[in-house]
Amino acid sequence: MIQITDNMMYNNINNELLNQSTNIYNLQDQISSGLQINYPQDNPAGMVNVLSYKNSTALVTQYNSNVSIANSVGSLASSTISSAMTVVNQASTLAIEMANGTNTSANNQAAAQQVGQIINELTQSADTSYNGQNIFTGNNLNAPSAYTATSYTITGLNGTPSSVSYSVYTYAGTDTNQNYQITQNETVTPSLTADAIFGNDPKPTGASSNAVPSGLISVLSLFQSELNSNVYQQNSTAIIQGIQNGLDTMTAAQANVGTLVQRLNEQQTSYQTVLSNISQLLNQTQDVNVAQAMTSLTQAQDSYQATLEASSNITSLTPMLLQYLK
Repeated sequence: MIQITDNMMYNNINNELLNQSTNIYNLQDQISSGLQINYPQDNPAGMVNVLSYKNSTALVTQYNSNVSIANSVGSLASSTISSAMTVVNQASTLAIEMANGTNTSANNQAAAQQVGQIINELTQSADTSYNGQNIFTGNNLNAPSAYTATSYTITGLNGTPSSVSYSVYTYAGTDTNQNYQITQNETVTPSLTADAIFGNDPKPTGASSNAVPSGLISVLSLFQSELNSNVYQQNSTAIIQGIQNGLDTMTAAQANVGTLVQRLNEQQTSYQTVLSNISQLLNQTQDVNVAQAMTSLTQAQDSYQATLEASSNITSLTPMLLQYLK
């Protein structure tokens, strides 16, 4: 036969009241925080899942941020190239028109002004920046300009003694592209360097040459100078071909960047779906049903009050019961 002592009875009552008080505190904490898991001891397995979801969210959020920046850079590069191609097409049309051999000196001067404006637009395009950083100068983000211009002279146009001074445009950035990590094992280059879009000519080392430059902006500079010197017809075929080559390069660059932007758009959509799914799992694991918790709290408080009243009655009757049992 087990003997029930006063201490055993009082301890049982205190333990019950403590358990109910702890339950009330936990419910109040859940309602206040909106979370059903506030401490590891609340749900050890659930806390492991919560931490895993939060780590995954942080990682995907960082990748998604990189995708967003890369997408902005790529979209800006794409639109810049498209705009530049429009003015280069104007230059191509003008080069063909001015090759007919019937233009007056005034016509040539007017055309030269148009070409000068086109050159300015292209050099400004090459200096396009995003958040204050040049997108076409590789990893030299703070380069003041994508190109340096050096005065040079071309002689012997088609065997004639004519000589024309023009500007040679040399790429001033780096050939290391800006990269962004968008998955654990993948980085992307959202933009190309200016020399891969607008061309490049080495900085001249001699006094003169009879070779037509290969870079688009240098070709346009030669075109402008020949118009100003009224000798363009002597070299029009090479100029027209040089501009066309520049357009072909820009078209390839635009296709390259456009494909990447499409890839980034798809990746961004994918990450948004992943983040939404993780958020849903996290909410299911840690969020509390407030209405249900409020009901449980009311029931716990009623139970605590009933236990308190019952224990008061029991403790007041205990001496009499013990005396009777004797």
